Amino acid sequence: MDTDELIRQRIRARMQERGLTQAELARQLGIKPPSLAQILSGRRGLVPASLLNVLEALELKLDTFPKEETRA
Repeated sequence: MDTDELIRQRIRARMQERGLTQAELARQLGIKPPSLAQILSGRRGLVPASLLNVLEALELKLDTFPKEETRA
């Protein structure tokens, strides 16, 4: 599993823990629900600025995610 997918899974899990719908989180972030749906499905990339906004809204810290392994 790649890092982006791991992040998307953790975002979805936190949304579920907090009982947040995509529409509610999108409203908190100031984006349209279809944009958030595209991010969560992987059809739209995880842009650093947007990712940080999502993580902040869900009170997730980026440093809790495992670092991607480097391959020689």
